[in-house]
Amino acid sequence: MKHKANSILLTFVGAHIVNDFYVTVLPAFLPALADEFGLDYTELGVLSFAFTLLSGVMQPAIGHHADRRGKRRAVVAFGFMMGAAGFVSMAASPNFWLIVAVSSLCGLGGATYHPQATAFIVEAYPADRGRMLGIHGWGGSVGHFLAPAVVTLSIAAFDWRTSMVAIAVPLVLTSVLLRSTLEETVPNPAARLKGALSVQLLLVAGTFGLLSVVLRSFLTFSVKMLVDEGWENTSAGAALTVILLVGAIAQPVGGRLFDRIGGRTVFVGASVGTALSVGLFVLSSGALSLVAIGCIAFFGFALFPVSLALASQLAHSGQTGAAVGIIFGMSGLMSAAAQPVVGALGENFGSIRSALGSLIVVTVVAVPMALNIDKGHVSVEL
Repeated sequence: MKHKANSILLTFVGAHIVNDFYVTVLPAFLPALADEFGLDYTELGVLSFAFTLLSGVMQPAIGHHADRRGKRRAVVAFGFMMGAAGFVSMAASPNFWLIVAVSSLCGLGGATYHPQATAFIVEAYPADRGRMLGIHGWGGSVGHFLAPAVVTLSIAAFDWRTSMVAIAVPLVLTSVLLRSTLEETVPNPAARLKGALSVQLLLVAGTFGLLSVVLRSFLTFSVKMLVDEGWENTSAGAALTVILLVGAIAQPVGGRLFDRIGGRTVFVGASVGTALSVGLFVLSSGALSLVAIGCIAFFGFALFPVSLALASQLAHSGQTGAAVGIIFGMSGLMSAAAQPVVGALGENFGSIRSALGSLIVVTVVAVPMALNIDKGHVSVEL
């Protein structure tokens, strides 16, 4: 049994590397797309919105379907294939607005991953979910870390279209691996999507969503911001790579803290920390502002396993996929919808740096919401 659990965890750590690699690659493509099609920040925000839109909208329904029908393996494998189709379609698109349209396939593919992965891992490690989801999160952070450096170097060596096609290859291989190694789950016909909802679940989703708006906005526009400020594309991509490295530390730390002190305490700490970090970004420039972005990334990524673990705790029996889908779907939709707004603010302010600084208002709203999350279950007393 332990060997089977470890095999499931290892499989999903590897799959998480690939999944979060392709979730994070878009910012590295933005400078090249802006140059080729003459795009402004608002249009780049629209693309970022379209890229993740279906992930936010479809996660609850897809998670519920997989719970109810016992199709978690099939659903998560299908998602990687759909992501591959999205990148190939973008690479073949002759104009910007067609790229926007077909990029939604990537969002649909992304909607399948976290609900299913969380359900598999929580069922394998019911008493140690925070730590194991943190280890799983480490794989995602490796994917985040690799994406900007790999893509910017690939674009420099080839071009953005060739690079997008290349991204599809590991997605297809991961789909085949998951389909051939995982066992399909047992159906839960009694599951109802409405039954997975609760006030606390929506509060966690809303708080996580606000902090995701901040994190996603900084990740989306940081490379383009640095390029506009005189950095080379490869140097800006390398800077984002270093910033994302903190996620490899943050996610295991967040998962372990969940087991020790509970999700509410971690959420409050991350909310306050994000607010202070955005404040530092506003008051600084140069290297110090990059340190501030690194801190924003740390607090944001630390909440990923915490949100997954809270969702699994708040879910009714056999409805982990639906609960995770609600939290990640709602937060994903909020962060996706914010990108065109932040881009438009950048155009109006004449500086994307100023637009990013204005997100301190979002963090101020998140803090009291985090304080209203129930303390819930703590596995280990300090």
